[in-house]
Amino acid sequence: MQKRLEYALTAARWLGTREGTAEHRRILEVYNSIRPLPRGYAVKESDAWCAAFVSAAAVMAGVAHLLPLECSCVRIVEQAMDMGIWQERDDYVPKIGELVLYNWDARGSEDDTGAPDHVGVVIGAENGELLVVEGNYSNAVKLRKLPVNDGRIRGFVCPKFEEGTRHYHKLEEIPAFARPTVEKLTADGSLKGISDDDLGLSEELLRTLVILDRRGML
Repeated sequence: MQKRLEYALTAARWLGTREGTAEHRRILEVYNSIRPLPRGYAVKESDAWCAAFVSAAAVMAGVAHLLPLECSCVRIVEQAMDMGIWQERDDYVPKIGELVLYNWDARGSEDDTGAPDHVGVVIGAENGELLVVEGNYSNAVKLRKLPVNDGRIRGFVCPKFEEGTRHYHKLEEIPAFARPTVEKLTADGSLKGISDDDLGLSEELLRTLVILDRRGML
């Protein structure tokens, strides 16, 4: 439960961010730091950024290995299918931290099988309604409320959050946003791994170290 909550909260922390601001640029910076960069394409400020938003939030929450990282909604669906985490059953009620993809061209309550063109992170699902945080919603990060089985929903990405905790063993495996912190701590001898060749950093510890470093406590 901790991982899905962390992901939802990370996305929600960007609520109110408007396109063209420093925080919007930060979202794109995090996305563009992904290595390898999906399809080698760096998202620009003028691009649609809903998919980059949910991907950047995954990086910041330490769950990037559990779901597709992309700037294209169509590619998110394709990758989710390949990963075995795609769900489009009509009666499915998503959980917190799962992704909902929409096709705005769908009509009314008809089942939608068209190409998705928007995505958000589910942060609540109760009483037949979904609460979703979305980037690039009217050029900002906003909340959307809609029925669970809204006809415009293309489907859901359901990461396997409960399947263990990732450990980073080598410096090149560390996500770009955390690498400066780890490099600093290993250089001055503050951070000792399991062995000379194994850092043995869990994703939870990695996030804690980055927070402490950004607060000037390391």
